[in-house]
Amino acid sequence: MKELISINDVSFAYREDEPAILKDVNLTVYAGEWLAIVGHNGSGKSTLAKLLNGLLIPTAGRVIVEGYDTARADELWEIRKRVGIVFQNPDNQFVGTSVRDDVAFGLENFGVVREEMITRIDEAVRKVKMEKFLDAEPHHLSGGQKQRVAIAGILAQKPSIIILDEATSMLDPMGRKEVIETVKALNEQQGITVISITHDLEEAIRADRVIVMKQGKAIMQGGPEEVFQDGEMLIGAGLDLPFSVKLSLSLQKKGIPLPKAYLTQEELVEALWTLS
Repeated sequence: MKELISINDVSFAYREDEPAILKDVNLTVYAGEWLAIVGHNGSGKSTLAKLLNGLLIPTAGRVIVEGYDTARADELWEIRKRVGIVFQNPDNQFVGTSVRDDVAFGLENFGVVREEMITRIDEAVRKVKMEKFLDAEPHHLSGGQKQRVAIAGILAQKPSIIILDEATSMLDPMGRKEVIETVKALNEQQGITVISITHDLEEAIRADRVIVMKQGKAIMQGGPEEVFQDGEMLIGAGLDLPFSVKLSLSLQKKGIPLPKAYLTQEELVEALWTLS
């Protein structure tokens, strides 16, 4: 698989006299994957997100994005064309008086000509199913719709990587579902690489690969099936297990011969039905 981002022995501290937030982190992001980086508050996961497009620069080590080094100021423009971030609070991301203006904002910053801008805006809002809201005022939208517009603003810039930095944490269940389904479709149908920074393991279940952060270090990585079998490790990292995994482990302790912890309720029900 093609490597898009390489993180090599990266450490980071906000000040020299403070403990490091990240400590000797190594990982690779591959083209077309959905990578979930999970951890409790303070684990360093959001700091890591900001290092990936040069909002922060490593104290030690290197972050390489498609051959560009975030530590080189003259390469940051190219990196930020390739890596877009959707942040936690949708209300803090709007700068335009309409959805159309907001999606156009980033394109204006990149100097995209008007004809190309119109085409990109139309394509981007269609991909997130917000084309009916082009002239809507942002404050009239729901939280999930606002985040979908924020994603459209990133898509219009045609990045190869989208980072969701706790982008669903302030949404209600419906808004969260809207955003996750939108991102999943972009990943599967458009081949866009997704990095999801989250403490919500229900969201991480949808990823191709999961990295668990604890106290600034990556303590485990693998597919969801592999990572979610180690309930004690996840609890030790300060994470709340998904309901189906938690119930699976509880049933195993009570002597129910389940072969593994199941990631979804549907899988668990099917396994229990088979046992009966």
